Amino acid sequence: MNTTALRSLRLTRRFDASAERVFDAWLDPATAGRWLFATDNGEMVDVTIDARVGGRFSFTRRDGEDVEHVGEYLEIDRPRRLVFTFAVPKFDPAVTRVTLDITPVGKGCELVLTHEDVLPDWADATQQGWGMILGHLEENLHQQPTRQLVAPDTLRFERLLPGPIERVWAYLTESEKRGQWLSSGAMELSVGSRFELHFHHVELSRTPVPAPQRFKDHADGVTSQHQITACDPPRLLGFTWGNPAQPSEVRFELTPQGDEVRLVVTHSRLQPGDMATTSGGWHTHLDVLADRLAGRQPQPFWPIFSRHLEHYEQAGNA
Repeated sequence: MNTTALRSLRLTRRFDASAERVFDAWLDPATAGRWLFATDNGEMVDVTIDARVGGRFSFTRRDGEDVEHVGEYLEIDRPRRLVFTFAVPKFDPAVTRVTLDITPVGKGCELVLTHEDVLPDWADATQQGWGMILGHLEENLHQQPTRQLVAPDTLRFERLLPGPIERVWAYLTESEKRGQWLSSGAMELSVGSRFELHFHHVELSRTPVPAPQRFKDHADGVTSQHQITACDPPRLLGFTWGNPAQPSEVRFELTPQGDEVRLVVTHSRLQPGDMATTSGGWHTHLDVLADRLAGRQPQPFWPIFSRHLEHYEQAGNA
C-alpha cells in the first residue's frame, strides 16, 4: 500500500437546517447512529459519545462482522467548528484528523469537511464514504421528528416518512408490519372493535439488547388491551392506550406530501408522570419505523429509548 504522500480531502455541503441543528447532530448519541458511519444493511449495535474536548467516541456497526469507528474530540466550538481524530482499527491502525467548519447561510448553513492524513490508496473510498454520510445526515435532518406539548396531558410528534401513504398505513394496521417497529396484534378496522397488542421491544432489531433494570417488567414482552376510536383509511387511525379503567388515546394522521407522507402522532389524556416515558417511547418507535420504511436496519431499541428518555426527563414540560 502506498503511504508516501498522505492526502487531505475536502467536501462541501449545504443544508436547509440551522448551523446549531447540523452541529448537534454529530454529538447526539440517540440519533447519530442512524446516519454517522451507518449503512443500509449494517446494524449500529453500539454508539458511545463523550462530547467534550479529550472525550472519545465509538461507533460499532455489525454487517456480517463488527466494524468499530473511533476517535477523540480535539475542538468543540458550537455551532462553528468540530475537530476530531478518526480511525477504523479493523482496516487501518492509522489515526487521521477530521475538521468540520459550519457557516450560517440564509436559513440554512454550509458545512466544509476536511479529512487530513488519508492514505492515497484509501482516498477515493474515503471521499465516497463521507459523501454518503453527509447524504444520510441531510436525510436525517429532513425526517427528524418534532415533539410538541399541545396541552398539559397531550403530546404530538410529526415525522416525514417515505411513501406512498398506503404503505405507511399498512405499517400501522397490519400485524406483521406493525410488529417490526411497534407491536404485533390483529385489529379489525372498525370503530368500537377491541384488540390486543403484543410489545416485545428486544425483537425490533437483529441484535437483542435486554431491557434496563428500570423496565425489567418489559423484559419478556407485554400484552395490552385497546379499542378503535377512529378509523378513516388510509388517513386516520385512533385507539385507546394503557389502563382500560383510565385509558389515554393515540391518533395517527397521514397526509401525502410529494413522495413522502407526513405522519402526525397525537397522544392525549396522559398522566403527568407518563409524559417523558411516552415521549421517549414514541420517539424511539418512530425511529424504527423510519428505518424500516427506508430499508435500513434499526438499532437495538433499549439503548436508544434510554437516551431519548433521559433527554425528555431533562426537558420536562419544555
